[in-house]
Amino acid sequence: MGWTRICLLLLLGTYTLARKHFRRFVYDYEAETFNGVPGATDNKSGPKISCQVELDVPQTCSFILRTPKCSLSEIFAVDDDGNALYRPAAGNQAFKAAMAKNPLKITVEGHTDVKLFPEEDEALNILNIKRGIMSSLLVPDTDKECESGPTMYGICTTDFTVNARGDIATDVTISRDLSSCDGFSAHKQASSPLALLSGMQYPLSKMISSHQTCNYKFDNQKKHMTSGTCTEKHIFLPLSHKNEYGISTLVKQTVTLRETTKINDRIFDHNEALLRFLPMDHVDDKSPKQSKDAAMTAMQQLKTLSQTSNGEQRASLFHKLVSELRGLKADILGSAALEMMDISGSLTMQALVQCGTPECTSAMLRVLGTFDKSALEVDMAVHALALMPNPSRLMVKDILAMAQNRKSKPIMYALSHVVRR
Repeated sequence: MGWTRICLLLLLGTYTLARKHFRRFVYDYEAETFNGVPGATDNKSGPKISCQVELDVPQTCSFILRTPKCSLSEIFAVDDDGNALYRPAAGNQAFKAAMAKNPLKITVEGHTDVKLFPEEDEALNILNIKRGIMSSLLVPDTDKECESGPTMYGICTTDFTVNARGDIATDVTISRDLSSCDGFSAHKQASSPLALLSGMQYPLSKMISSHQTCNYKFDNQKKHMTSGTCTEKHIFLPLSHKNEYGISTLVKQTVTLRETTKINDRIFDHNEALLRFLPMDHVDDKSPKQSKDAAMTAMQQLKTLSQTSNGEQRASLFHKLVSELRGLKADILGSAALEMMDISGSLTMQALVQCGTPECTSAMLRVLGTFDKSALEVDMAVHALALMPNPSRLMVKDILAMAQNRKSKPIMYALSHVVRR
């Protein structure tokens, strides 16, 4: 098997490159997301990303991706024909700078082994976008009717249809059931450990149909891709009609070859310690600017409200407090919790219990660690927290720290339980 197939027909003219010259491929790339309810309303929302993509091929099966010119816009209205109207998003300039800052180095080995080597300071959300760009440029061997191929959702079974053929297949359509990809899974979201129903995102994810269809066109003479379009449709089945109309998200990616140029650079330096893979990483949903001020303000307002009046305002403020706590990282949240205890111990513990993030659990343990060592309620609370499903590494660390100062049997049992799980 030639290296062209080993490199997954990377849509880059790899056949020509293997024989002769190394090149830079320049693409125009767009990704649009449409959130809405087709069949019920024409209203839409969602972002749009536009980039100039440069892909250098300094060595066989090695690539350097750069995105020097990008923009971020958002839908603000829909015209009479149902077409989305865009305006620059609030974070457009920061997004442009972040996308242009670092190159992404990629190697491809075998049929499915795609390795990424980002720079050390690359943000996860920016890396995920570059994963999406790279995923749109990968297609498995079209000589087979069905084969597994790498995508940003993991390894996916792929069906092929050759629509036109010259010396090579010049028009190819591929389709994938994304829910069958090995990296396609629901991400856990924070919920109160006291909730009667928790972890609902996992069964709900099975109620979402996710399918992708791509069409690629190739230059018969130069043997490289000239254009590609991928459309993903994610639809919530219980509220859909004929599995077609209803609450849905449509993602459309387009990539068009602008030009190719020769390059003389043969250097491909990369740091193996920064190795990542093509499937997306979960981005930690924390506030980019960490401050406890909003949480402390909400706590102060809650404290001043009457226990018997302003019920609606009280519920709204408590929800705001919990939301602010979920956006804080462990170090900031830990110090905030101690200050909140001085305002109201009962409100603080209620909010931390309702929060449900590993950071909130860590803050609870930190607060409990300030109680008297002889307090039995501390042993009971820690033991109860240790029984929560899916304990985090942070919880193991916190209970270990507590066990060093409180060597009671319930604490030791709690430590043993979380370590074992």
